Amino acid sequence: MSSAKVGALLGSFQDKRYKVRREALFETAKYASKGEFNKNVLVFLTKFLSDEDKAARSTAAWTLGKYAQNKLYTKSAIGYLTKMLKEDGERDIITNATYALANYAQLGLLDKGDLGSEILIKLLNSRFEKVRANAAIIIGFFAEEKFLIREAFDQLVRLLEDKDGSTRRNASYAILNYADQDILDAKILDKLVKGLTDIEAGVRMNCAITLGVYAQKGLTDEKALKLLAKLLKDRNEHVRENAAEALIIYTNKNLTDQTVLENSVKLLKDKNKNTRKAAARLLALYAKRKLMHKKATKPLKEALKDQEISRDAALTLKRYKENGLLQ
Repeated sequence: MSSAKVGALLGSFQDKRYKVRREALFETAKYASKGEFNKNVLVFLTKFLSDEDKAARSTAAWTLGKYAQNKLYTKSAIGYLTKMLKEDGERDIITNATYALANYAQLGLLDKGDLGSEILIKLLNSRFEKVRANAAIIIGFFAEEKFLIREAFDQLVRLLEDKDGSTRRNASYAILNYADQDILDAKILDKLVKGLTDIEAGVRMNCAITLGVYAQKGLTDEKALKLLAKLLKDRNEHVRENAAEALIIYTNKNLTDQTVLENSVKLLKDKNKNTRKAAARLLALYAKRKLMHKKATKPLKEALKDQEISRDAALTLKRYKENGLLQ
């Protein structure tokens, strides 16, 4: 919905007095921070990207980033934003320019010609943590679109141990997308395994998914199996879900662990339906391998009432009965 309050500033943006136009810019930024937008100001925000005033350029870039986050954008801003990357000594400017470009990348608005690999690798090594985080997510979105910067892979792996949580999360997301495009390296398994214990839920989730992709390609790790089993009890529902999905792949590779069996039983009542489905599938796969848990029979019977998992629950119970664990 277009904000009338922001729309009221359109006249000020066209005022002959620079001071009035500048004040309109900062007011627009304030409204954007409160979730109020008007696409008609995009052209004026773009003009401020080449303003002589550093604060104006920086604010315009940040505001365009917020607009793009809400799917309001102008492609004409991209060229100006990439030029701002040359101001690598200006923390606010380069941070907000990469923030805007990251949101443009998420919308699929950037291509190879907009940001070269040399620039992005340089940004990954920035002394400013938010710039590193933004560069990593841009590369991640590029990889999603099958535009791979192979030279960036080692830098992304290094960033898995960055002191900044957002940078680690974005780097793990990019590495996941590289794995999806068959760019894998067995040497980084230990880094991915370490990521399963990261304080950032996004890192734990991305590393769990990536380890599943690696396992599908025949690259597995015994320690990963143990830690993924523990993640079935993670406080974050998305981490639990993706750990369970990765463990399904490990199980299909005949890599099992007793803790997986125990924790999967508890997940049959998880609030996340995808987690419940993965847990039921795990129990069915374990039962197929004659790996069963006596305390699972009651939860499995109750799971028959859950439409999402009733089929796997019934299959598991059948296998339990065949092996004398169910009367």
